[in-house]
Amino acid sequence: MAGGGEFSNSSNSRSVATSNILCNCGTIAVVRTVKSGPNVGLKFHGCRNWPVSP
Repeated sequence: MAGGGEFSNSSNSRSVATSNILCNCGTIAVVRTVKSGPNVGLKFHGCRNWPVSP
């Protein structure tokens, strides 16, 4: 997995360790959720400075 993340599995749950995915401006990206369109509900990594980016 990119960014050095690790998976942890158990019989009841699956969790993903925090990874440091960087955006183009160099800050750590945050997880966002699509609010409209055909991909509603999907999660993606985005810049924490959006919409005000350098």
